[in-house]
Amino acid sequence: MAEPAKDLTKAPPRRGRDELGGYVWLARLADKVRAQLAGTNGDYVGYCDVSKEWLKQLMIEQEHFNAVVEMGADDDFLVMFLNRYCDRPRRERANKFILEEHKADLDRQDAEEGYA
Repeated sequence: MAEPAKDLTKAPPRRGRDELGGYVWLARLADKVRAQLAGTNGDYVGYCDVSKEWLKQLMIEQEHFNAVVEMGADDDFLVMFLNRYCDRPRRERANKFILEEHKADLDRQDAEEGYA
């Protein structure tokens, strides 16, 4: 079940647009939080303001999400965890928050990280 932390000093986290189990932003947040816990996050912050608001949209407490990641949850477990607590309207609202309200931020991140 354990998912190894990426070394974000060598490669960026997954894109914010990348979908994981129907959730955009989840893959990026997981990469950043795992790296922060492992001390390999470089300049990346696990819980930036966008990440905090994304979790708020899902009605998931940051401490609860962090505890799941700290126990070594892999991507599949994170999706299962979110599916247990989030209904479809909340997931769609959170995805819309990222894809529409933060489109410019995603475009900037993609360009800075070499994805564009």
